[in-house]
Amino acid sequence: MAEWKCTQCGAVKDGRCKPKKCSQCGGQDTFQKKE
Repeated sequence: MAEWKCTQCGAVKDGRCKPKKCSQCGGQDTFQKKE
């Protein structure tokens, strides 16, 4: 399981796959894997 962070609003999501859309700000393809 990886942590993904939205580069627009900073929201963090857990999951195996990169989220397509941010549920907080609505940004499309804005997630990057958090180290």
